[in-house]
Amino acid sequence: MIVQRLTQKKSLYIISFALLTICSVFVLKSGPSKKINGDLEAFTVSAEKGKLSSIISASGELQAQKSLNINPHRQGLINEVYVKEGDTVKKNQLIAKIESRDFPFRLNEIKTEHENKKDAYERRKYLFSEGAISEESYNQYRKDFLTSKARLEQIQVEGEELFIRAPFKGVITARYAEPGAFVSPNSPSSSNVGSTKNAVVEISQGLEVLAKVPESEIGRIELGKSAIVQVEAFPEERFPSIVSYIAPRAIKNNNVTSFEVKLKLIDPPKKLRIGMTSDIEFKSEENGLQTLVPTVAIVTREGKPGLLVVGEQNKPIFQKVELGSSSGSKTVILSGVNPGDLIFIDLPPWAKNRGK
Repeated sequence: MIVQRLTQKKSLYIISFALLTICSVFVLKSGPSKKINGDLEAFTVSAEKGKLSSIISASGELQAQKSLNINPHRQGLINEVYVKEGDTVKKNQLIAKIESRDFPFRLNEIKTEHENKKDAYERRKYLFSEGAISEESYNQYRKDFLTSKARLEQIQVEGEELFIRAPFKGVITARYAEPGAFVSPNSPSSSNVGSTKNAVVEISQGLEVLAKVPESEIGRIELGKSAIVQVEAFPEERFPSIVSYIAPRAIKNNNVTSFEVKLKLIDPPKKLRIGMTSDIEFKSEENGLQTLVPTVAIVTREGKPGLLVVGEQNKPIFQKVELGSSSGSKTVILSGVNPGDLIFIDLPPWAKNRGK
């Protein structure tokens, strides 16, 4: 009886030890896995199926389509300025005049000389035809006449350069010189700000919008596409426009990369002014459903884009992908992953190194 009870207790101990061992193994195997799975949710997101926003926003400024600082062809003192800011001028319209000083006297002197040389030449021309003078004498008078004619034409050009005229039809957007100011040539006409020192006026033509579009959005903008412009001065109004230019080169400012995009305003009202700040909404094409991922999840390896997907033991594995358009926060994936695939947006602590 005593032996039987001891045997039963021993069996009970063996069974209890076996159960305890099995539970310990189960805990050791399943415990860390559950912890990792719990942590995985904090480091990953699922690729989704959707559409990028069809509206691209950017900021910009109104500017003239064509603008020049008008400089004189000759240096001198301004005698008179015939236009003021805001005036509309026609091509070749007189804008200003430089003091002639001794020009009229020199012009009269050369004109008189030319008339005398012309009369002398005409007389010798007749005498030569009659055989009354030699060819040598005739050629000398002809040479003197042509020389005086060239001098007259030269001084007439100088006289015309005293008058400063509009090179094209436009609006006077700035007046830099007043009567009595000294001006000189600077590159006949220039849009450089530094050239205003010697410029008389600034003339502008047309109106357009210069926008700065982020690098992530530039691929979705095309020439000829429509856009809506809103200016701060008239917040309740919208002005239609068309993309007319996309810069071939990026601009970097404070580590931010952007591209200049110009928009042609359609029938802009006269109340719009050069220099007004604006907000622009570009309309991009609506695409079908596509695979989207957070842009921050995209990594590169050896210059090739990819994503870190969940591999064995929940470790990140580099997956090469083909990138599509981006809206800034989200990017289209053309191939490499599918909607529902888990991708890492941050490296988990149990990963020894990225992509392995």
